[in-house]
Amino acid sequence: MTARTRPALALTLLLLLPAALRAALGPRYGGELTVGVLDLPPSLEPTVPRGPGARLLAGLAGEGLVGGGPDAVPTPSLAESWAASAAGREWTLTLRPLARFQDDTPLTSEATVRSLRRFLRGPGAAAAHLAESLEGGQSFRSRTTEDLPGLSAPDPRRVVLRTDGPRSLPLLPLASPAAAITSPTGAGAGPFVPTVVLPGRRVVLTAFGGHARGRPYLDRVQVVAAPDAPALHAELRAGRIDLGSGEPGVSALAATLLLVLDPARPPFDQADARGAVAAAIDRAEMAAKLIPGGDPAPFLLVPGLLPSLGAEAPRARAPVRGTVTMAVSTDVPPLLSQRVVAHLVTLGLSVRVVPSDPATVRQVPASARLLLWSPEIPESGLALEELADLARHPSGARDLLAAAARELDLDRRRVLLYRAEAGLRAETVLVPLSSVPLSFGGRAGVHGARLELTGRLCLEDAWIEP
Repeated sequence: MTARTRPALALTLLLLLPAALRAALGPRYGGELTVGVLDLPPSLEPTVPRGPGARLLAGLAGEGLVGGGPDAVPTPSLAESWAASAAGREWTLTLRPLARFQDDTPLTSEATVRSLRRFLRGPGAAAAHLAESLEGGQSFRSRTTEDLPGLSAPDPRRVVLRTDGPRSLPLLPLASPAAAITSPTGAGAGPFVPTVVLPGRRVVLTAFGGHARGRPYLDRVQVVAAPDAPALHAELRAGRIDLGSGEPGVSALAATLLLVLDPARPPFDQADARGAVAAAIDRAEMAAKLIPGGDPAPFLLVPGLLPSLGAEAPRARAPVRGTVTMAVSTDVPPLLSQRVVAHLVTLGLSVRVVPSDPATVRQVPASARLLLWSPEIPESGLALEELADLARHPSGARDLLAAAARELDLDRRRVLLYRAEAGLRAETVLVPLSSVPLSFGGRAGVHGARLELTGRLCLEDAWIEP
């Protein structure tokens, strides 16, 4: 046997191995993965992502100082470590010494501070939470001043956050995708580098060898938008995409099917009308028949964020009259939205449905909105603050959440969170209908992909069988 024939023989033997045995050989570098979604953002600028496609791209291209680990414990990312001083009021984060951006410029504290200042003035509950805790943060966020004494860079590798007092989980807001750190030219530091960007249609990304946690296994990821679910299924069957959102495969109970009623618009300006809607929808029947793996949601948060304490008390069913406009996010399966509309019609309402993009459904003028809600950060307190903002309604729950943000005892903090969640539900502005599994599936041979409680598909450790 010559040296030239040995590689060919080895390749032949590898191809003859059973699929299970090939997978057992472990991760390998190389290959391209095409992922199909129903939504893509108009740009890759760091922001709060809405919809599976936006969440996927935010994690591929962006990287923050910390990640959100199990039990809401921050994990190192671009920051390799941190330490508290001044009785828990000051936190110093140390940047990774060799970390670089995708444009090959070094990660510096100056770029980090600039990115965090952008984050603090952006949308999202995490930015508002961090701004409220930092010295001078609220004035800076409201643009009444450019001074921000609570954020500084004493040297090129250290960033200091100074709060107005000890806080629970003070660094966790930095795990928001909107807090991704970018270079002066706008380059990110995520595991994949965007190389082709067709807004709303297609994004191609290649592996970033300088990623802070190491190069991903895949060489390339392509994310494409399909016009609707049937078109996505057709692309999967034809083999033109490898993974598609909504397909059985990698799954996590990561979303709440949420009906948001506008208390400023009739008939939902009346608490009795909102309560009647909450009572009219048969959640158990909906989950059992239309949501495989779902759970009739007695709580606003999925059990992985806040375990249920039991079923809520039944509400009175009463007719409600009127004509309402309901904005429905396009990532809500049609059978679910049709069932919700049927319940509202049975109640006595005439419903006009407006299909809306996941990124804009919250801004559409409507009496009601039906959407799949996943948290910006997978932590119960921050998630409830996000829901309180979504409700846009005066609430005693906000005071409970403010108290929870300062409560350092975890047991007492959890009691406050349960009380805040119950208060939000009692107003029936936010009506949880079911906890919903989000999933991505497709062809065999794709390994290492996983879904977070935010609904983000993580491909940093994904690999493809040879």
